[in-house]
Amino acid sequence: MSTRARTIEDKLLRRQLILKSAKEVFFDKGYQRATIELITERAGLSTGTFYLYFKSKQEIYRILYSDGIDIFHRMAEEAVSWPGMGTIAKLSAIAHTYYRFYTEHTEYFDILAFIHLHQDTLHEQDEMSSILDQKALDLLRMIESIIEEGVDSGEFAPMDTWKATNVLWGMMDGLVMLAERNNVMVMGVSLEELIKQSLEMMFYGMIRRIGAGPDGSTEENG
Repeated sequence: MSTRARTIEDKLLRRQLILKSAKEVFFDKGYQRATIELITERAGLSTGTFYLYFKSKQEIYRILYSDGIDIFHRMAEEAVSWPGMGTIAKLSAIAHTYYRFYTEHTEYFDILAFIHLHQDTLHEQDEMSSILDQKALDLLRMIESIIEEGVDSGEFAPMDTWKATNVLWGMMDGLVMLAERNNVMVMGVSLEELIKQSLEMMFYGMIRRIGAGPDGSTEENG
């Protein structure tokens, strides 16, 4: 039993070693130039060993994508778990969590970004693809539920919550892409400052004004 337990543990450790090495190689070389040989070389294993654990480079990349979504989702759930948080505080926390994920888990961020940019290469329609799509959708639905909470409480004006969710996500993603292209450095504004300013502008448009009608509109004074 003890021998078998060590064997199972060794297999799990070896699988994690391959995943870690793959994440590093993908980050250093990009998906296209990364090879199974480079991954196993970094792991100190033979190429044949790779195929004992994974079918292809594509499969391991998509597993890392799944892991990245899980990490961000856990970070986001933790960020909005404090008692007494209002909807604006929760949405701000998620936006800043996105920034933290980008800075603290850069390798995973790049993997997530690449899959969304290269659907034809990595997004075959199969069971795993459906699981990945559902994980991404669950994350967006979590954000939407917070916006719905704000609308229901009267803190936000009535709106299409799904569209608002995608606007918020697109804003965060777009700002980080600016940083990726070093445009933020050229503008002389930090990414954190841009996120803060963008949130303030977005929340100004979402907050329900005093005296607004049920549809969120206000009457113009004559």
